Amino acid sequence: DADIAELKAQAERDNVSLEQKLRDIVAEAARTTEALFQEVSARSLEQTRNSTLDSTALIRADRDR
Repeated sequence: DADIAELKAQAERDNVSLEQKLRDIVAEAARTTEALFQEVSARSLEQTRNSTLDSTALIRADRDR
């Protein structure tokens, strides 16, 4: 209840509806999550760029368990 009251107060200060405030929060969270995913993916790609590891045997062994 306190969280909803705080969000309502923020929405009023921003002169937007509570629904719009929540949409904005969700959109920002999605952008942040996407940016973090891109960063982690790029780092992973860079770390494995010249790897000669063939994961086929590892995948087969895991499936056979």
